[in-house]
Amino acid sequence: MATLAEIKAYRPRNIEDSLDAMRSALDYFHRENDQRAIFLRAYYLITSAVWQAVHQRGRYDKRIFFDPQWVDKLAGKFSLLYFQSLSTQERGGERAWKMAHRLAGTNETSVFQDMLLGINAHINYDLAYGIYLNLKEHEDGRDHLLLPRRKFDHDQVNNILINTIPQVETVLTRDYGGELQLMGELVGDLDEVLGELGIKYYRERVWWSAISFLSAQSPEELQLVHDRLDWESAQLAESLACEGTVLQRSLRSLLNLFSKATFGPITLEREDTAPEKKKPTQVFSPF
Repeated sequence: MATLAEIKAYRPRNIEDSLDAMRSALDYFHRENDQRAIFLRAYYLITSAVWQAVHQRGRYDKRIFFDPQWVDKLAGKFSLLYFQSLSTQERGGERAWKMAHRLAGTNETSVFQDMLLGINAHINYDLAYGIYLNLKEHEDGRDHLLLPRRKFDHDQVNNILINTIPQVETVLTRDYGGELQLMGELVGDLDEVLGELGIKYYRERVWWSAISFLSAQSPEELQLVHDRLDWESAQLAESLACEGTVLQRSLRSLLNLFSKATFGPITLEREDTAPEKKKPTQVFSPF
């Protein structure tokens, strides 16, 4: 059984490493009754679906990517940034992650809040940099036709995310309680609301932020892009946290009533939806 220090040191290199590391972290978070499990549980389900699409398994038995191996490597870089975020208190910046992890530790947030705070930090702060690292590794800036190919695969992941929302809603409600299933029943098509109004909009912005990273001509310019993403994701995190007014705090307390006080043992999906378990890759220098 991994310790938290070991989990913080996980640096996945591809999608299979990512799923192995997530299993280990989810096991730890459930043992410790740690609400950081909530976002990671959703992230695990999404990454499992991406694995299926990369390997043409399950509902994705037909090819949907131009370059599945590019997506495979991107999934590794993206999850690497998640595991790095677990030590965010040791660094400056990363304000959206600091808020997401801090509030999860209070046990006062709702399941929906913990999920959205994690999604905000991971997509609106991490993802553009993860895409940039992948574009740079594959030298995708050398040919003007490569970037549209990468954008196509990026957008295909949008559709996987939207397809996975109903499963996320069901599984998170089962494992953590919360108001997700109730909201789905009240709002209707929660996948359409979150997908069309949220995920696609923000992931489109993420792509152009990745291009901004790619166009930067100095470390100072790279930092400018980081600073902008840090500020924007922090603003959204503050809105999601409901920590400001009395009404916001009351709403947060009300939503929290739907959450489970304790978590049971983690039960993950069937093994044919993901690769076989193996020991996660541990590298202490992320890049």
